[in-house]
Amino acid sequence: MNSRTWGFAVSSMASLAVWLGAGLANAQPGTAPVESPPPPAEPTPPPRPPAAMPMPDEQPDTGRPTGLAIAIGFGYSFPTSLQTPNITSVRLRLASGLTFEPLLALATSSNDIDTGMTVTNKQSELTLGSLVHLPLRAHRKVDFELLANAFVSSQTTDPNGDSNNLTITTFTLGYGLGLAYWVTPHWNLSLSATNPLVSYARTRQEMAAGAANVNTITTYGLVFSPRVALKLHLYN
Repeated sequence: MNSRTWGFAVSSMASLAVWLGAGLANAQPGTAPVESPPPPAEPTPPPRPPAAMPMPDEQPDTGRPTGLAIAIGFGYSFPTSLQTPNITSVRLRLASGLTFEPLLALATSSNDIDTGMTVTNKQSELTLGSLVHLPLRAHRKVDFELLANAFVSSQTTDPNGDSNNLTITTFTLGYGLGLAYWVTPHWNLSLSATNPLVSYARTRQEMAAGAANVNTITTYGLVFSPRVALKLHLYN
């Protein structure tokens, strides 16, 4: 074997030795690359409970009646003695707070006097009107109200005899301010001050058949001379 053949063989064996040494080195424990563990997953937040939905028939508590309400009450119209109440009223309150305090009188009376000959005196009355409460502002349990009233009345006196009737017809229109305190949604204490704005009065006195004396008085103007009333009402 010549020198060239020996050189080729030695070179081949050296290359094989290097390859085997590299394989063994990679096969040693602890030399393999270590992969880093994946980051821990973020915890999933618990689901939020659904918001409570109000029931369809639930109403907000305002400390006042809800819907249509009717009240009956009594009180004082000043000046008067506090020993005995001198006014009564009924109220109709709408859901918006607008309140009507109506007045209706349809009455007739007859007085018979027997002095050997019967004498009959008759009286009749027709009155229609209302006091209106319009809430302007509410602060806790107190309402500040604008008031307006309108009344028309006709009273007839018919003494015994013919052609002697007396008829008085009146019409009044007024305004005012009021405060209402809601003790509970069923109890209301109110203080009102009303003033006349327009008043009309017509008096007709029969003098004889086909003849009558008529007197008419009309008064209007912005007058602040309040008539004060204190009332307590119970609502349903």
